[in-house]
Amino acid sequence: MKYYFTISVFLSSWLALAQYDGKFGLTLGATNYITDTNLLSSKSGTGFTIGAMSVSEFNENFTFVLEFNYNYHNVTFVGRENELADPEDLKFNLQEFSIPMTFNYFFYEVNYFKFGINAGPALNFVHEFNLNDASKENYVLDPLYASPSDLAFDTANDEISFNVFAAVGLCVQYDEVIMANLKYYHGLTDPYRQAPIVGIRDDIEGQDSYFTFGLTYFFL
Repeated sequence: MKYYFTISVFLSSWLALAQYDGKFGLTLGATNYITDTNLLSSKSGTGFTIGAMSVSEFNENFTFVLEFNYNYHNVTFVGRENELADPEDLKFNLQEFSIPMTFNYFFYEVNYFKFGINAGPALNFVHEFNLNDASKENYVLDPLYASPSDLAFDTANDEISFNVFAAVGLCVQYDEVIMANLKYYHGLTDPYRQAPIVGIRDDIEGQDSYFTFGLTYFFL
């Protein structure tokens, strides 16, 4: 229930912020999530993102872009049936909501194409990894032998995680109708500060990052 309330608040806030002259579109794309923490041994995976984008133009070359995205990341963690068993790849997913706020500068234009760079902060909400195969919920995860349930940060803490990322990217826009974006998001906060693991929590740290490639179609 708390997730539905949070989604409603974020979406309402986004719609309120988006009420200015500009254009509005929908985005669909792919993600690649990378974890960097001493809690886990991981491999990146491909997921997807879907969302909405509103663009306000200051002039022909400089715009402000506000987005509201739902991200579904896939990652693989190394785990084992018990501490003496052989390691296996365990697949998890991370579902989150993000609000990137970036400034875009178009530095080159030819025919109907515009090429630009963008940068700005992104606010991300919800952070917990969910095991895809429930039959392996009693496995342990390398290297600290955490259990899969230990990665459900928000559920265990009964609160919504909040993290900040710095976003930088490149974009190509065609005829004011379609835009392709390649962005890199670098974590500025430590999401593993929320890890509900008694005893070793103070020693856990990390900083995640991810890439997105998205296509946006503007219809307003």
